[in-house]
Amino acid sequence: MNRNAVALIEQAGVYASLFDRVSAGGRFDALSSDGAIRLLSDQELLAAAGSVSQLIRLAEAERAQLAGEMARRSEPKDDTSLARRMGAGTVGNLVSQVTGVPRSQAGTMVASGEAFRPRHNPVTGEALPAVCPQIADAFADGLLDPEVAAAMRRALAKAALGLAPYEVDRLEAQLIAVSQEGWDADLFVAYLKKVPETAHPDGGAPRGDDPAPTPSVIRRELTNGLVRWVMDLDTLTDGFLKTAVDANTAMKRSLLTTPDDPEPDAETTDRRPLAQRRVDGVHRLAKKAIKVDDGQVAGTAVTMLVTIPLDALRSGLGSAQLPDCGTEIPASIARILAAEAEIIPVVLGGKSQPLDLGLARRYFTEAQRRAMVIRDGGCVGPGCDAPPSWCDGAHVRPAGYGPTSLENGILLCWRCHQLLDLHGWQIRRTDDRWWWTPPPWIDSSGRQRPGGRIPPITLDE
Repeated sequence: MNRNAVALIEQAGVYASLFDRVSAGGRFDALSSDGAIRLLSDQELLAAAGSVSQLIRLAEAERAQLAGEMARRSEPKDDTSLARRMGAGTVGNLVSQVTGVPRSQAGTMVASGEAFRPRHNPVTGEALPAVCPQIADAFADGLLDPEVAAAMRRALAKAALGLAPYEVDRLEAQLIAVSQEGWDADLFVAYLKKVPETAHPDGGAPRGDDPAPTPSVIRRELTNGLVRWVMDLDTLTDGFLKTAVDANTAMKRSLLTTPDDPEPDAETTDRRPLAQRRVDGVHRLAKKAIKVDDGQVAGTAVTMLVTIPLDALRSGLGSAQLPDCGTEIPASIARILAAEAEIIPVVLGGKSQPLDLGLARRYFTEAQRRAMVIRDGGCVGPGCDAPPSWCDGAHVRPAGYGPTSLENGILLCWRCHQLLDLHGWQIRRTDDRWWWTPPPWIDSSGRQRPGGRIPPITLDE
């Protein structure tokens, strides 16, 4: 029996064994697993969910290999093509017909199967490694979800342009290592989209010959009475808008109001979906812009931070970062922005503002909060991507026991702040990384969760 099938059978056995305690005496024999699941403890329930997910990942890896072989047998364009003989036309259609998945999912399955399967030299017949050998191995071992593996494959393909083979291998190894640190899957997939740019810090990933996109804003009145705005924005404009809107959609903050707005209830927490709260944020910003004209109509009371290396600030060459948005702007534009009141240029490496205030002060200063924004990028809670404007400056060691300093400060949204102050979670900083440990009554294994933003990749030794 091949090792992939053995791994599937073994994992199925692991999953089944998790029900031994509640199924003793055969009381659930021939019945569905619903009754057994209801009797699991919280820890057993979570372990079972993780175990069956591992089983599914192993099965998905096997299904991708089968799709890759279907693609290989469908490569001929004549009547020997498997897809054509089956009347499917394309291998994607064939996989969709056989597996019952949508064609879009079948296409991803085929692409992964082709990238992860071993290759052969068509002339010599020599065995060659897969296109993404390390991702292929991790996927086959059940360590990666199919969507995550596909996103890693796409990111690596884009980043590989212009890199030496050893750099591609190093980048692939880094992506595998980061994927196993326990990051939230959505955060990790968003991180992968930025990998091609960060792998080419001297000017971004190579692009095709497509014309440069033109930013635009379209307003369209819908038949249901609503109005739809469609915006394709450059990164700088997006930085302004995202910073301002985020600041006015926090779930717990003093809202920006105009004189005829009702005063917000400081004790209430807005739990509506983010998309709905953003409408309120846009409403307040537009209303404020119309009512208040102090000579800077387009300004907001919110600060947008721009980080830029000292050499780039002096020369105007290179790029600057918008930390809250995770995007870059040319250094020349950042130099112009330095003169605007609402933009705070942060020169990396400089020490122009005091950051440590000792034990006497309870609240963090604005300078300290800005420094935390640069360092943390937003909430550093486990699996949280709340922007800085939703966060409070929190103490790692409580105020009175630890200093109100940058070293003892972190940015936390209200939910993650409660994890630290009320629910017994512990946090520590190691090698510029935040790690969270749940209390034993939540997770007796003591498994640490990463917090904050996923660290950027580097191809340097």
